[in-house]
Amino acid sequence: MEELIINQRKIPITVRRSHRAMRLRLQIDSEKPELVLVIPRYALGIQIESFIKKETPWIEKHWAKALKKAKLRPKHHQKDGDIYFYFGEPLTLRLIPSVSWNPAIRVNGSMLEISLHEATTVSDGKKAIIKIIQDFYVKKAEEVIHDRLQFFNEHYKLKYKRVTFRNQKTRWGSCSSDKNLNFNWRLIMAPIEIIDYVVVHELCHLKNMNHSAAFWRLVAEAVPDYKERRKWLKENNMLLSYT
Repeated sequence: MEELIINQRKIPITVRRSHRAMRLRLQIDSEKPELVLVIPRYALGIQIESFIKKETPWIEKHWAKALKKAKLRPKHHQKDGDIYFYFGEPLTLRLIPSVSWNPAIRVNGSMLEISLHEATTVSDGKKAIIKIIQDFYVKKAEEVIHDRLQFFNEHYKLKYKRVTFRNQKTRWGSCSSDKNLNFNWRLIMAPIEIIDYVVVHELCHLKNMNHSAAFWRLVAEAVPDYKERRKWLKENNMLLSYT
């Protein structure tokens, strides 16, 4: 990890040299947060310095946004009072001592209740909490997204093969050329209308593997306000975390 100093402000930066990159590229990892600089394999130092100088206004603008997002991101310590989102609503974690060694989880009103054996150590407890919340989210995401796929495909009538669920850092869904669909299970933390937008988005890629005007017209058939939903996901993605 290195640091970039702009106007006396230290910005953490990771430099990635890529043989596939055709040009210098900057991006913000808002989860850490940090600046990421991707450089072509044979880029010269003078080219990199000139590029960073030219992009300084962009860096300052987007770094300020990244810091703002980082402050809004829920802080999870695997303790009572942690906030987790479920269908867009905040749930407060409540830990309940139990005589059973089998952890249990349930949503009870505005609470996310987890039962752990009363003799569980702090270290083991934190690991168990992370795992049980992840398992809970994955199971619910699979149920809901499979259901929403079937619902919207009554309209689109498109054929797809395998549906998988992953925890990806920046992607919420994808559609392969083989007609396999992939969804980020962390979507279960978002409001149902956002889940629906991503489901429809990937369904429409089965017919249009691009983001052409024809693709967006297809999306708009089921989600006419897709622009607002896409904007919500872009601006609130930091809320969809569990660790």
